[in-house]
Amino acid sequence: MNDYEQRIVVYADVLGWSDACRDLSQFPSLQNAANEIAKYARKFSLSVKRALKTTEQHTVIQFSFFSDNFAVSAPVDDDQVKMIFKIIAFATHELMRVGFLIRGAVTLGGLYHDDTGVIFGPALVEAVDMEKKTGYPRLICSDCLIEFLDRTDYKDNVIICDLDKKWVANIACGSFHAMTDLNMIIDEKLVVLNKNKDKWQYMQEMLPRMYKASGISE
Repeated sequence: MNDYEQRIVVYADVLGWSDACRDLSQFPSLQNAANEIAKYARKFSLSVKRALKTTEQHTVIQFSFFSDNFAVSAPVDDDQVKMIFKIIAFATHELMRVGFLIRGAVTLGGLYHDDTGVIFGPALVEAVDMEKKTGYPRLICSDCLIEFLDRTDYKDNVIICDLDKKWVANIACGSFHAMTDLNMIIDEKLVVLNKNKDKWQYMQEMLPRMYKASGISE
């Protein structure tokens, strides 16, 4: 291989991780969050891919993680793109359940990402740069990704325009009851937090909009 592959890539940072690491009482939450990320990574490990070698859609997806950030990518293909959005929706939900929000970016471009977790390329550089400017707990989408999705019939199912008029990944998944459970977690966080309330308030505002846009209702 002498060139980058064109892939969709998500780069995400787990918010509040560094502060939680300094607080021993947060150890159970950190452990649960790390385990949830690792669980997703294992689903796309080399050993699992070998066992499922006939399932091409699964085997071409790569997942890497280290402590408070992770990256997931796949070739730029309609089925793979839709699968990536499903993966990040599930991952976001699981992390929220243990008290963590994520912030990151989704883009398309040249990327090397292999079964050992090695990842590099201009697409990753762009995603990391975008994540630094994202602010709220959202997965913001690049212009080239929007251009790609404009040519599909599933754009409105995977992204949504948020409060800042930015296109972000729609993380709605599961049932209406899943949203209800997450809203309870958000409400609890807003009661106990002294800082960073704006991040949870953003999610409180956006989550119902995402579920409504996805057609998931009671």
